[in-house]
Amino acid sequence: MKDQEINERYKKQDKRDLLPAVALSACVHVLLFIGLFSVFQWSTDSETVYAELWAPEAISAGNDPKGAAVKVPDVPEPQPNQEDELRESQEAQEAAEREAAAQEALMKEEAIRREAERQEALEAAERERVEAEQRAEEARQAEEARRAQEARLAAERAEAERIEKARQDAIEAERRAEEERAQKEAERLAQEKLAKERQAAEEARRQAEAKRTEEARLAEEKRFAEAKRAEEARIAEQKRQAEAKRIAAAKKAEEERLQRERIRQAMRQQELARLNAEIDPNSNRSGTPNGDKRNRRQNLTGQALASYNARIIACVRPNITIEVPSSTRRGQFIAEFMVRPLPNGELAGAPAQVKQSGWPAYDNAVRNAILKCSPFPIPDNKYNLPKEVRLRFDPVDDRR
Repeated sequence: MKDQEINERYKKQDKRDLLPAVALSACVHVLLFIGLFSVFQWSTDSETVYAELWAPEAISAGNDPKGAAVKVPDVPEPQPNQEDELRESQEAQEAAEREAAAQEALMKEEAIRREAERQEALEAAERERVEAEQRAEEARQAEEARRAQEARLAAERAEAERIEKARQDAIEAERRAEEERAQKEAERLAQEKLAKERQAAEEARRQAEAKRTEEARLAEEKRFAEAKRAEEARIAEQKRQAEAKRIAAAKKAEEERLQRERIRQAMRQQELARLNAEIDPNSNRSGTPNGDKRNRRQNLTGQALASYNARIIACVRPNITIEVPSSTRRGQFIAEFMVRPLPNGELAGAPAQVKQSGWPAYDNAVRNAILKCSPFPIPDNKYNLPKEVRLRFDPVDDRR
């Protein structure tokens, strides 16, 4: 099998080396052909010969009474040297034969070298086969020796196990006898111990009963004292809560009064602003029957309203105190609130949530931030403060 593989490998190598040899031979023959063609072309080039044709006046066309001239015979061209051409052709052929012989000698040497390498590879393969057989025989002998050794050790191990089993059986019998003696002694000691334990248990029961009676008396006294302290604490807590409710009610009433006052003042200012916008102080001037348009205010719409909303959001967002997880996606939690600002920027009541985000903690944080931002920024003088402002918040934008 190895010889066949080696032969196949050398055949493939011969096929690979054949193509360069054929290409080299073809190149040599092409060069020889070009040389021969050049020699033949050089030898057959015609030389230009100039000849002056003349004839006696008696036979020229001008003096011919019949008006026709006699035809001058053609002069044959000189022939090339045939011997030089033959010699050069023979020399070129000899050179080509020498080159072909040299190529054939090289190919023979290459074939001899390859045959020698093939023989060496066959010999090496044969040596490897013989060595493999020797190694296999040595391995077989070693395996037989190992099996014999294992069989001997197994027999020795079985004998040792039999002797050890007999010894263990004797020890086990002695142990069982000792256990029986120990069990009888343990039963006797257990009976004595049981009697002592019963006596001790009776004494402990009497002591425990006395202790439980004393502990019950002390616990009853402790419960009475704790109930008394709890009642005192409850009364004190009720007083504290009542006082706190009173203070909170007073504070709330004061805040409501101040809120009503701010709303009243804001409504008054808004009404004054409306009247000022409807009744222009410049209406009595000649040429301006409708007043000066520069004193009129416009409503916030379009880009101006979006810019004003952005100002309010920029005021609210720094006050949103909540930790936003990094896994929160944009648009996952959207909270929207509606606020009603007064002309002075104060809020006319608490912000109304028109859309819940689904995250209550975030909604509360936004509501508190809106309250902290009050009063809101005032737009430019040429714009009226909107009656309602819709604010939209996304926790991803609030992430720091």
